[in-house]
Amino acid sequence: MKEVTAARTADAERLRNYLRDESSTFYGHADELFLPANQAELADVVRAANESHMLLTVSGGGTSITGSRVPTNGGAVVSVERMTSTGREPPTGFKEVHGAGFDILLNAADKTAIVPPAITLSALDEILARSGLLYPPDPTEMSATMGGTVATNASGARSFHYGPTRAWIRRLRVVLPTGEMAELHRGEPAAKKGTVHFTAAGRTVGVPLPPSGEYDMPRTKNAAGLYLAPGMEPIDLFIGCEGLLGVVSEVQVDLVERPDQTLTVVAYFGSCDDAFGFVDAAVSDSLKLAEVPHFLSLEYFDRRSLDFMREAHPHIPKKNVAAAVLFEVPYSEFERHNPYPDTCMLSEVEEALAKHRVVSNWAVPGARREEVRLFRHSLPEAVNDFVRRRSGKIGSDMAVPHEQFRQMMRAYEGESAACGVRFLMFGHIGDDHIHLNYLPENDEEAERAKMAYSRLAKTAVGLGGTISAEHGVGKKCILGENGRLIPYLQVLYGVRGLRAIARVKKALDPNGILNVGNMVPPEMLT
Repeated sequence: MKEVTAARTADAERLRNYLRDESSTFYGHADELFLPANQAELADVVRAANESHMLLTVSGGGTSITGSRVPTNGGAVVSVERMTSTGREPPTGFKEVHGAGFDILLNAADKTAIVPPAITLSALDEILARSGLLYPPDPTEMSATMGGTVATNASGARSFHYGPTRAWIRRLRVVLPTGEMAELHRGEPAAKKGTVHFTAAGRTVGVPLPPSGEYDMPRTKNAAGLYLAPGMEPIDLFIGCEGLLGVVSEVQVDLVERPDQTLTVVAYFGSCDDAFGFVDAAVSDSLKLAEVPHFLSLEYFDRRSLDFMREAHPHIPKKNVAAAVLFEVPYSEFERHNPYPDTCMLSEVEEALAKHRVVSNWAVPGARREEVRLFRHSLPEAVNDFVRRRSGKIGSDMAVPHEQFRQMMRAYEGESAACGVRFLMFGHIGDDHIHLNYLPENDEEAERAKMAYSRLAKTAVGLGGTISAEHGVGKKCILGENGRLIPYLQVLYGVRGLRAIARVKKALDPNGILNVGNMVPPEMLT
């Protein structure tokens, strides 16, 4: 590969940190690491890799659990971790703001910011808080980088109200696999006659879209595969593309005013049906809360999850509790509409909880937000401690349409009981998106869990759902009908759908160098 201006190293110890992700499932190998400090250096690295036909894997914060950033096919790694500033003069209306080791360009009046790809969500939140603003997407892992969350269309608890990353991206700068720079704006001309067009380096790029029936995206919260739809905008090609189509070098995001505080309630129910009934009422707005606060999030914990959390939180009831629902409302609006100022719960919500036979509830005002954070994080911490001494965990990321949710939950319970492996369920019930975690004791149980997982993925798709609602698919595989491993995405879109993705990939990456192995197998790109 020719000389480039970006920092580079072939040191094996330095490279080791880029050969895996948080899943500890995928392991890669690479010859070299590139560390560009700005957009020009990044474009130079990608251009040189393309000219020499060298495979190049993009590395963000390493918080993925799908192997997306792992160079399983070798080549080189490019990390954007040194791109901590946009590196340009503020446009009119923007000012440069520093904080937490990063620089952003902020237009507080227009509620928008231009940020570098390396900035973490926690650092961005810290900077914006000083101006009373908020970047609404709330992925669980706040150490994730902006570039990585755009690449996966990440979401989290508050996506119930705010939606995923895609809903908050106003503009992107992307380095294409050829090294050319493209700038894409929300609201640009939509796809026509089966092709989406955009401009890069002064030329018009046309990308063919799959015909109707070949690639139909699920009508649920979804982070599986490329966004390919009639009438789509060019910017959506790159949000959630998992690095297949380009490297994000700059992001302009929309912002909202930061809620002064939030009220968080953990409600404990005697049966799962009671918990589901309360969520149904909240989702359908049959609680008649038009004049009172909206729900920011609706999260679910089953009895097994609560058992794992009880050591860290002994206040969790021990008897007659089958499930819990955690929900948030903006506290300032809560106070404005609360007719009972001496109480910390809206009367309408109290009545709904009572109607669905709540056992007890724990209400936490915003001033004690850290207690809620510790409550939420005690579950993954306890699970990780448990599986560390055993055979790992096998976790799902499926979501289904709301009307199919209870059927999916019955499938989770039935398959899990049949395979006989310990499990628990928790997650974003407001989006009909529950994480099932198998906790096998040994390799034999792990194999049974993988088979059950495969059947459940097919069930979710059969119900009109998705196999990945927030994590992407990366390089994941799954057991097919013949017992052999197949690309995970094939369960959702079939071989025809994978070929549609491969065609888009070839149109933008003719030499097949960037993030090879994500979504589609390498052999489909030849």
